[in-house]
Amino acid sequence: MKVIRNDKLIARNKKLSQIVLFSSLGFLVLGFLLSLRNPQSKTGSLSYLVLIPAYILVQISIYLSNRWGRSPRPDEIVTNSLKGLNNEYTLFIYQTDVPHLLLGPAGLIIINPYHQSGEVTFDQEKGKFKQKGGANFITKLFGQENIPNIVRESIQLNEDFSKYLKKIKISSEVSLEIINIFHSEEAEVHAENAPYKTIHARKLKDFIRKKAKSTRLNKEVLEASRKKILKYLKSG
Repeated sequence: MKVIRNDKLIARNKKLSQIVLFSSLGFLVLGFLLSLRNPQSKTGSLSYLVLIPAYILVQISIYLSNRWGRSPRPDEIVTNSLKGLNNEYTLFIYQTDVPHLLLGPAGLIIINPYHQSGEVTFDQEKGKFKQKGGANFITKLFGQENIPNIVRESIQLNEDFSKYLKKIKISSEVSLEIINIFHSEEAEVHAENAPYKTIHARKLKDFIRKKAKSTRLNKEVLEASRKKILKYLKSG
């Protein structure tokens, strides 16, 4: 498998995540020191004004750390999950309008990774994913371990990337699919009834190989699509 990755973007955002982390810690320390003084004074009130942005920065720091600062990063997890695929496949990481795009005999596949743990199911009546177990209440509240709105995110990714395909004039013969993966070792995925394929990361490679056998893309169309994406990347 060929991997084309935007290393400059990764390095820049990793540095940004570190800056936000240290800034949030600085605000927390400042707020704590101010709160140690007379809480009835103006200084005590000022501590709350410091702690509010500190909390916001902590949440931003957690988000950035999950995506850019912590190893293995989502892009590393996606890459490792696909190891073993042959060179007919090309994985574009932070190069197109979606973070992780796989082009190969199975068509175009947007891979959307999630780090949440616990049992993941899909509630058809409510039209949303549910999470049972996993992290405790405090971690879910402050550590962004609650399951997000995967259906809405998948719809948005599909709409955005469909526009991208029209822009670079990829053939309509190339199918587009979104696969949501959960990579935590403590995650159990039972969402066969979900509108978008949702599986554990360890099953990703086998699923793609099976898909390629049933809907194998013509080699000429595959190569033409690859060249169009690469040409667009160079022109950008």
